[in-house]
Amino acid sequence: MKKHIAFLVLALVLTLSCTVLAEARADRYDLIFDASQDAGRLTARFLQLITRSDDKSGDCTILTSPDGQVMVIDAGNPSTFPDVDRALQALGMTRIDYLVASHPHVDHIGSFAQLLSNYEIGAVYTSELEYPTSHYRNYMEVLERTNTPQIILAEGDSFQFGEHVLVEVLHPPKDIEYYQGYPEGSTQFINNRSLVLKLTYQDSTFLFPGDTYTAAEREIVGRYGDYLQADVLKAPHHGASTSSSKPFREAVNPQVVVMMHDAIADLRIYRNYRRLGAETLITSIDGAVLVSTVGDGAYKVITQFDRLTDFLD
Repeated sequence: MKKHIAFLVLALVLTLSCTVLAEARADRYDLIFDASQDAGRLTARFLQLITRSDDKSGDCTILTSPDGQVMVIDAGNPSTFPDVDRALQALGMTRIDYLVASHPHVDHIGSFAQLLSNYEIGAVYTSELEYPTSHYRNYMEVLERTNTPQIILAEGDSFQFGEHVLVEVLHPPKDIEYYQGYPEGSTQFINNRSLVLKLTYQDSTFLFPGDTYTAAEREIVGRYGDYLQADVLKAPHHGASTSSSKPFREAVNPQVVVMMHDAIADLRIYRNYRRLGAETLITSIDGAVLVSTVGDGAYKVITQFDRLTDFLD
């Protein structure tokens, strides 16, 4: 009888422990992808992408303007299309007004062909950089077949995202010169020619620097200085140590940083942003991340998951 009671007590403890753990790991996916909260706000949803191939999952951010326009910046590798598609469907989106390619690596434009085939696309926005790989050629073929407009961007360009959000192109400069033998050994060359976009909505700012390395960061900081400041930063190159140099971090001086990665690219980079005072999030740990503002310089931040430990800090 005593053994039976002890067993029941143990079972009850385990059940309660599992319940507490499940509650602590509550999944707020439905809340993050509830479009009813978007009106009058600039909202960025940084997706947690799950790779189903040998390629990195990559980046994908879905933005909605205060007046309901839709922008998608990058779209992961081809195997992550189910994650991008699920998010767009959860938001009730059938049209992407602005489909932006920061640069043509597979973990950024891999799902473009599928998006072009399955969604109405207003236009594709990209730099002049070309990259003769199978994924890039496939995307270009679908772009042509669907008669989707392509808008080439370079430093100094700007456009409106809806009526209220200004998008400025800070990088790369026009007239990209290719070296002999391109694209062999071109990883750094391509990353350093990522589009760098600054979005401004009244008193709120977001910066999307693609996969720029420290060399490009130095150039951008040298050209723009304090103008590079932005409240919300998509961490360059997934939070890897190739990027996020001290001059860049201090010039941007963000309130919120989001790293999109399959794991933790470099814990030192994470801690550098934390020491700067930024709320720093990683999609591999925090899941999808929503950052939203009415344009007053304050931000609502929602993560899909709660952190169960503070081991990162």
